[in-house]
Amino acid sequence: MKVFTVSGLEGSTLCFRKFLNAVDTYQADVGILLGDLTGRSVAAVTRKGPSSWEVPLNGKVHEIDSPAALAEVTAAIADRGDYWIEQTPEEYEHTRNNPLLVDLYFKSLVRERVEEWLTLADERLGSGGPPILVAPGCGDWTVIDDVLEHGGRLTPCDDRIVDVDGYQVVTSSSSGPTEWELVREMDDRQLHGKLLDLCSGIGDPDYAIVNLQADSRAAQRIVKRFQPIVRMMGTTQGSPGGASKRGRTLELSPRSKLVEDADPTLYGVLVLLENGEVKDYVFTEA
Repeated sequence: MKVFTVSGLEGSTLCFRKFLNAVDTYQADVGILLGDLTGRSVAAVTRKGPSSWEVPLNGKVHEIDSPAALAEVTAAIADRGDYWIEQTPEEYEHTRNNPLLVDLYFKSLVRERVEEWLTLADERLGSGGPPILVAPGCGDWTVIDDVLEHGGRLTPCDDRIVDVDGYQVVTSSSSGPTEWELVREMDDRQLHGKLLDLCSGIGDPDYAIVNLQADSRAAQRIVKRFQPIVRMMGTTQGSPGGASKRGRTLELSPRSKLVEDADPTLYGVLVLLENGEVKDYVFTEA
């Protein structure tokens, strides 16, 4: 079985399209999309007149004079993983001085982007083809959770075990304590109990693929105890990724982008499993 896994799209619509294409290109038997799924910034598109706007992009303010040009620029914003909102100068000033309103707009845009991705997946993939599993990351706001639960062609896999071609895919977005106070983090004891309950459903560890992206003492203890054949790990920004062994478990971590303004690049790993063994793996970049 070929398993293609990616993580860290961080809001990039271009990378999401690349992921859908790559599942087909690599002839994967299952695609797994892990967090973080959401971006971290919003561009203020300022409406200056009936058909004129100012748009910040790549450190510059662009003067836009047609709806077609605006659509092109905002698509570029979405491709790099940012969000955008159109406002008058007065609306912008009101929003900027109201943190609660900023939070409301931001979460609404995050949710809308994920909804767009799910629609795109339904259109691109149709009813056939391999299963595509999806889960948020420990830094993703929970406003996307109910969207993913009704994901159409994409199957939610967070905090559950999903059977695929005789293998069990075990996933959790939860994290132990971090310096960033992430949305889904908890103390290590609580995390260990949660992961223990989840992984107790594993049948044969030779046929278990465990996605525990956030590293912690709890996750390490779980891997040591259950010894799944593969564990997928997340990366911090700029990490080169790589492969390592924890007991008999092969731990794989795709590379992550180097800087916030780097060109949208999809990093992943393709793993070939056969009869409960890892026959080969390769890190990918697109």
